[in-house]
Amino acid sequence: MGKNSRPELMLLLLFNAALQTETRLIKTISFMSQQLTWTDARQFCQTNFVDMITWDIINPTLLTTLLQQVELTEVWVGLHADPEQQSVWRWINVKTGEGLTGEDVSESSYWASQPKTSNNCASYNSERKKWSGRVCSETLPFVCYGDNLVLLTENKTWEEAMGRCRGMSSASYEYDLLSVSAPADFNYVRDRIYRATSEEVWTGLRFLGGEWWWANRETLDQQEMLPDCPSQWRHCGMLSKSNTANWTSRDCSERRNFICNYVKLE
Repeated sequence: MGKNSRPELMLLLLFNAALQTETRLIKTISFMSQQLTWTDARQFCQTNFVDMITWDIINPTLLTTLLQQVELTEVWVGLHADPEQQSVWRWINVKTGEGLTGEDVSESSYWASQPKTSNNCASYNSERKKWSGRVCSETLPFVCYGDNLVLLTENKTWEEAMGRCRGMSSASYEYDLLSVSAPADFNYVRDRIYRATSEEVWTGLRFLGGEWWWANRETLDQQEMLPDCPSQWRHCGMLSKSNTANWTSRDCSERRNFICNYVKLE
């Protein structure tokens, strides 16, 4: 089952390479060798990290490799039987933190065997590379994921939001308004701002000198996503919780929630 002498094993996965103190999206995978029920394990992940691991967060091949490295074989993952549809299995909803979401994975090739109707929670076996349906009250090690994002549900202007983020910096961590260059990360960030109290959230995107720049001094790769000549004052970038467009330009003096990210200083 693994070594239970270590209460926590953490591997830092850089989905975007972090150079020096540049602030980017960083996801962490934490392997918890303490054994809990599925419900308690998920609550632990939500309290201390973001949530329990799902296939949307990490490639199963990579997860298998990492589990083998930390010598964990059978672990809880964020997969549960749908309480409203018998024999239907879905991933947990990591966006809302409640309920289930996504397509039915009951017929997936990852199942070791068809789970019994009383087995409503799923574990993953890193040796067999298969899921197994289990009674949720069983105790197993588990896998959580986290990131370096902080959503603040305070309404600030863009300048105030930047000052608030940077004001959280310390000798160990540097904070700033979120800079996220990879388009593949936009949906992840949109899910993370689900609990914002404003529809739109400030990011570290600002129009200066004829170009859109991030707070970390990088230019926006896809400049065409925002107007190349924004109207007066609409020089700051927001991300919407529901609009599928990646970015929206707004008057920098408007007040919205905002999202920060941070890096650990060496």
